[in-house]
Amino acid sequence: MSDVEPIEVEAFYRYGYRGREMIAIRAPFAMSADSEIIGRNVRVGASVHHVMGVLRQISGPIQKGEPIGVEVAAAPGPERG
Repeated sequence: MSDVEPIEVEAFYRYGYRGREMIAIRAPFAMSADSEIIGRNVRVGASVHHVMGVLRQISGPIQKGEPIGVEVAAAPGPERG
């Protein structure tokens, strides 16, 4: 998805969970429990990350501004930060 701009997100902190690289962020918009953010790139400050998954302790829709944990990997392509 190199032609799509990364989604700007507010990050709280980075952490590891069961061998996964995670970032706690504030959800940038309301989304389904399956999360429309998976597979997209997000920008945290000057760094761009590819979202591999969303982890949270509750089920149901995610509300805008809700704290969520996203599993990330290095973003592909030239927009990597």
